Amino acid sequence: MRPASVSTALFDGYPMALAIEEIARAGAENVEPAFIQGYVAFDESAFEDRAARDLAASIANAGLGVQAVSAHMDLSRPGAEERLRRRLGFAAGLGARFLVTNAGPAAAREAIERCIVAVLPACEAAGIVLALENPGHGAGDLVPDRAAGADLVARLRSPHLKLNYDAGNVFTYSRETVRPEDDLAGAGSEIGHVHLKDVATSPEGWRFTALGDGSIDWRAVWRHLPRDCPVGIELPLRLDRSGRRDPERRADPLSLETLREALRRSLAFLDALEADRSAT
Repeated sequence: MRPASVSTALFDGYPMALAIEEIARAGAENVEPAFIQGYVAFDESAFEDRAARDLAASIANAGLGVQAVSAHMDLSRPGAEERLRRRLGFAAGLGARFLVTNAGPAAAREAIERCIVAVLPACEAAGIVLALENPGHGAGDLVPDRAAGADLVARLRSPHLKLNYDAGNVFTYSRETVRPEDDLAGAGSEIGHVHLKDVATSPEGWRFTALGDGSIDWRAVWRHLPRDCPVGIELPLRLDRSGRRDPERRADPLSLETLREALRRSLAFLDALEADRSAT
């Protein structure tokens, strides 16, 4: 089976320890700790050594592993290198193979590339791949889609720099003009990790859903992914995108029953995708 994990973003509004317990109870093998501005509440203290040790202990006690950590930031901002190094150390302390972040605006390409080049030796020393994710909203990003990301990876030429391709994000960022299965055509080694995020479109806007309940053609997407490419199920169900606005966190978290059912459905859908591919 393809290596898979579940993002703690699903349980936004609940303690991280509870998210870990719920993900383990659902039968997942890996958890992806998520620290994403606008998706969940956190500050820089989350990446301190003690926090990493406590989180690693909770994950180990639950019998889970860590493939990736999502800790998004703008690599062009002042102090970005220091913050990125802090996140690298945190991810290494959890035993992660991938650190996922956005890149930043295309207008700041030089600053972004300087930051990446500066931390690549630390990535190599830690055995971690820096995985740049295409965003789901905004405009003018350096990595709006796979082709742009592939160009950046090719320019910097390091095995420790890849893309974290988010199929749902490319759909919403492009205002539905780019389908992920089309964007992935011709994909190669530039993709190191994939986020699975489904979104339903309607005249009222977008709504995040369990995998398979939205508008993404996952079977078409699956045909383009390398068989061994690890994936993370990311279900930011607390976010509101009605009217196709930028994501807004609802005032209250969803009920645990709702989140458990979405996770159950998503894991079952992923199993079905893998079974279909194995049969071909």
